[in-house]
Amino acid sequence: MNDYLETFISVYESRSFSIAAKELFVTQPTVSVRIEQLEKKLGVQLFVRKYRQEIVPTEAGKILYHQAIRMRELWRDTEDEIRYVGDNERHLVRMGFSQTLAVTIAPRFLKSAQQKNPSYDWNITVDNSESILGLIDNKRLDVGLIEKSMLTDTDLVVRRELATDQLVRIGEPTGTWLIREPGSGIEHYTELFFNEYDIKPEHTIMLNRNDLIMELVASGVGETIISKSVLPSDYPYTELNPHFKRSLYFLNSKHMNREILELVYDSVKQIAQEIYPMD
Repeated sequence: MNDYLETFISVYESRSFSIAAKELFVTQPTVSVRIEQLEKKLGVQLFVRKYRQEIVPTEAGKILYHQAIRMRELWRDTEDEIRYVGDNERHLVRMGFSQTLAVTIAPRFLKSAQQKNPSYDWNITVDNSESILGLIDNKRLDVGLIEKSMLTDTDLVVRRELATDQLVRIGEPTGTWLIREPGSGIEHYTELFFNEYDIKPEHTIMLNRNDLIMELVASGVGETIISKSVLPSDYPYTELNPHFKRSLYFLNSKHMNREILELVYDSVKQIAQEIYPMD
């Protein structure tokens, strides 16, 4: 990607010319020159330099940052695709896993895939369910495994049910609840749980990582709703009502190569049914 835009992104995110120089392994004067030339090229000021080396982006800088991030992502996707042009022996599959499924299914799937399909490369993203769907919609992912029922644009995305997952309650009743961020499958069911059980938390801590939630629960900070599948076999938990059992879904781009799709789906389906057996 263009060195000037990479430099701009680094300065914008760090708010520092010196930090950007260290991140990019260039000198600070080089960073300054690149930003000045970019401002000259665009005919606008991108940063306001204040006292004590404080740097504040202008409105033009904010607009450029969002566009530059999109251009960087597009460039990386383009690099991935170009690597496989004219090479019929190798294939790249871009997969997204929700947090829970990244723990339960992803390791077993990738180990099996590497052994059975050595000509395949894998680009893995871990995010919440809504973000995974959005990345497939925007052609940034080929396949997604999610834990939340959502409407999909059938012209772009195909959805198939993989298995069902039981949710449980864990932790100490301290009055604090550890909750996932909006857009995650767990957050959706946590809100249903609060409403059904008439729970009004005294305090909440929102996190976007299940592993950190588990660490906080283990240290006695509070309670949470979580998938039973991620708990050790002897971990104490409280059962919830039967309808707190959610479906897990396999999503794929409608334009994905059919042969590659079915190979991935069959392997994922088999592993999912082993981890989440039917009652």
